[in-house]
Amino acid sequence: MTTTVSQSEESYRAAEILQKQNPDKVVLATFPDKFATEQETTISTALSLASDPDVKAIIFSQAVQGTAAACQKIREVRPDILLIAAGYQDDSATTSANCDVFYHANVPKMGFQMVDELSDMGAKTFVHYSFPRHLAWQPTADRLQNMKDRCAELGLTLVETTTPDPMSDAGTSGTQQFVLEDVPRAVDQYGAETAFFGTNTAQQEPMIKCVVDTKSYFTYPSDPSPFVGFPSALGIQVPEDKLYDNEYMMNAISEKLAEADMTGHMGTWTAPVMTLFMTGSYAYAEAFCEGRTGGEKLDAEVFTQALSEAAGGTVDVENITDGGTTYDNGFFIMCSYQRF
Repeated sequence: MTTTVSQSEESYRAAEILQKQNPDKVVLATFPDKFATEQETTISTALSLASDPDVKAIIFSQAVQGTAAACQKIREVRPDILLIAAGYQDDSATTSANCDVFYHANVPKMGFQMVDELSDMGAKTFVHYSFPRHLAWQPTADRLQNMKDRCAELGLTLVETTTPDPMSDAGTSGTQQFVLEDVPRAVDQYGAETAFFGTNTAQQEPMIKCVVDTKSYFTYPSDPSPFVGFPSALGIQVPEDKLYDNEYMMNAISEKLAEADMTGHMGTWTAPVMTLFMTGSYAYAEAFCEGRTGGEKLDAEVFTQALSEAAGGTVDVENITDGGTTYDNGFFIMCSYQRF
């Protein structure tokens, strides 16, 4: 069960590819676009999946608000189903209590990783775009604090800027228009040695476009991946047989940035995180269904191995600690950084 193309195309396409590769094993459903206000729809869709006795595991990615409640309802009728919440957005305690495995990119540590890379690139100012709904999620708030701390250590200036929430009346277009206008304004104010990051997927394309135009800096998308923002912002035409081919896209981005004299101004993770959420979760679910987790729903060693194999390289996995509580079934994951 994944977000729609309008919310996260990479996530949906990754699920679609898995379904095409495994037509006898995979059933695909989607969250409602307005998931924040339509949690009953999320629950009913998830229960519909669980009503099929052949369904043995359900992967939620991104596990948007309302996923934990859906999992709670599923457990009441199908306690045997493995429930995986990838890219979870409900609070950790509720998610842990209702899902068997939940995980996310190591959002807090991303704050350190980004500032370290930006400092090496030569950036002096770091503009952070977000809005109250995102900052209310503790890992996002922790990432921002880590950014502040590292900027202070390395002598960078951090600027917090609030954009419209794409879930508000302004919509996605309002968020994107704000970014289109604000990035050039910020570069005029702080200079070309300014870097930008936004916490929302909708902010990425206009941000990348403006960064190229102003010869400034861009860390990586909020969901680190070469498929988020880069193709449309850089005008990359992707052949049908290369859709969501990570190596092809990384090379194509590098070429476009070299043409624009922007080599060394951007980067991303070596593994696309939304694709990894889906492929890694699927590999673990398959291991569970085939009895390779010893009959247990949680096997941290098999989970780490599944993610690393899906990523094509080592993935750093650690237990989530939130509010002083460490969750045995919750994990933060990190991939290495690659500069274009």
